[in-house]
Amino acid sequence: MSSTGGDETQHDEVACESLKSRALRMALPFCPEVRGYTGAKFRADLMAALTVTVVGLPQCMAYAIIAGVNPKYGLYAATIPAMIASLWGSSRYLISGPANAISMLIASSMTAATIGGLAISVLPEAQKMPYLFGIAIMAGIIQLIMGLAGVGESVRFISHSVIVGFTAGAGVLIAGGQIKNLLGLSVPHSPEFAVLMARTAEHVPETNPWSLGIGLFAIAATFLIPRLNRRLPGPFLAVTISAVLAWALDLESKGVRLIGDIPRGLPPLSLPPAPNYESMQALFMPSLAIALLSMVEALSIAKTLAVARGERMDGSQEILGQGLSNIAAGFFSGIPGSGSFTRTAVNFLAGGRTRFSGVFAGLMSLVFLLLLAPYASYIPVPVLAGILLVIAWGMIDKPGILQVMRSTRADRAVLLATVASTLVLDLEKAVFIGVLLSIALFLRKVSHPQVSRLDTCESPELAYLPIGPCCPYLSVYQIEGALFFGAVDELEQRLYEYEDFGHRVVILHLRHVHSLDATGVHAFESFLNRCRKRGVVLILSGAKPGVREVFRNSGLLAKLGREYMVQDLSQALELAYDKCLKNSVCARCKEDTGGECRMMRAARTSAGTLVCSLPLRRPATAGQDTTASSEADREEAVAAPPPDPAEP
Repeated sequence: MSSTGGDETQHDEVACESLKSRALRMALPFCPEVRGYTGAKFRADLMAALTVTVVGLPQCMAYAIIAGVNPKYGLYAATIPAMIASLWGSSRYLISGPANAISMLIASSMTAATIGGLAISVLPEAQKMPYLFGIAIMAGIIQLIMGLAGVGESVRFISHSVIVGFTAGAGVLIAGGQIKNLLGLSVPHSPEFAVLMARTAEHVPETNPWSLGIGLFAIAATFLIPRLNRRLPGPFLAVTISAVLAWALDLESKGVRLIGDIPRGLPPLSLPPAPNYESMQALFMPSLAIALLSMVEALSIAKTLAVARGERMDGSQEILGQGLSNIAAGFFSGIPGSGSFTRTAVNFLAGGRTRFSGVFAGLMSLVFLLLLAPYASYIPVPVLAGILLVIAWGMIDKPGILQVMRSTRADRAVLLATVASTLVLDLEKAVFIGVLLSIALFLRKVSHPQVSRLDTCESPELAYLPIGPCCPYLSVYQIEGALFFGAVDELEQRLYEYEDFGHRVVILHLRHVHSLDATGVHAFESFLNRCRKRGVVLILSGAKPGVREVFRNSGLLAKLGREYMVQDLSQALELAYDKCLKNSVCARCKEDTGGECRMMRAARTSAGTLVCSLPLRRPATAGQDTTASSEADREEAVAAPPPDPAEP
């Protein structure tokens, strides 16, 4: 008793230490990078931050205008809130702050939400901004709750097809929106991509050659300089040189548009309005919408970068970072934000190495606000447009698109639908459509378990056995997938398609069944009853411990008979021979050689070593690399726990 109590105490202590360790990682996720920070990483992060700052400041001002507020509030959001998002997020490259879709959502939300019968958007700035700060704080609190609840793990439902399509569509949107700036055209803005392209085409004859020339210079510098010397930041040099040229040649007098004056000063402290029922009711839905969209955007971008770099991402930690960032925006006069496609891509391509590139970008934004605002005003808009065009081209993953298009029909449909929705609908709607398509694709795959018949004379899964002609009295089926209520109909249909009245034994190999619920148990029970009515013996092999536990707890194992659930396929074949076929069938079989056929003798020889040495695997399709799956099977077999002593 004392020993048991001691074990339980030790287990509780280990669990407590694990919980403390996770809490510490969530509270201080940047500590591992601080310990491993080097001078080379510092230089790379610093140069990337310079480029992000120069490209991002005018962009943040523009997004504030889209949101319907003064541009300075967009700049404030690019300082302290962006630094907090980088420090407490998960991604090494994600740059947060004002974002296109979030800004559009802010504008529509401020128009829809009313206080005292008036839309918030029509209130004077002194009255309107506290409500926007309140929305930012509430959205941040919602994100904190979602992060602590582990909602970030839902990022696994965002499929590769959706990410490739969404990123490509966003790249096309960015490129299309910058053509008019590259050419120096005055084109009325339109939220509809097709309308914007049509208007741009109408004004092409009005192209300013100076704007086009300096924009092409920026494209060439951004594209070629890193290829000549990776240490040189092409975008930053393009912006710096073009600003000097704009000042020396007085390009503004030649019709080249500059970004204009940037206001000086640090972000002032701000407070939301005093909470009351009316304001809470008016602000909750906009806050929830912004929190959800911010989460989806940030996770989509972060996952794209994690996949590109072969790294892992903690979705819940990223949501925590976004939540803290939006709360900070509410207290430091910033607008709500999220991860930025454009600024993140700039950071990535400019050579950012760690999360501190985002921190440095926030610090540099403060420096620009305090000291360098007059000099930044000389940056030509066509130069920023050229840099964004190069970034947009890099966002279109050409090999990834080809890979998806050559995959399944469902993946192709998801990719095309995501691209189309990104170009046709508002970006926030496209984000939600992409997530819904991912979930639909996931549910479609898990609801279609694979049932394949392993013929004892032809199947590659049994090719290691020296088998003669097919045994007409034995069938082996391999089942793959999760057997829950949504997949049972498919399982029953496939099993009954293969049903053969001439068989004496049916083996169901369950090694690739990962989960099982009550409806799946009922399906197995129905199949067992059908087999017994026809005098057919049912044997289950290779079930994982969790699946065996469900069989045991549901009572189906007792009904089946414990001896008829075995560890691997070789044991199942041996059991079929000993219990069912040896005396009634095999004795009269022409292939019988000394009391047992070659198939059964091979099964006996390989019993106990089959799982570790020759893992079962499905036949490879054309062009498919089976190395990874084979290695995974070997690792799974070696790591598999010993059989339950209560079972055969």
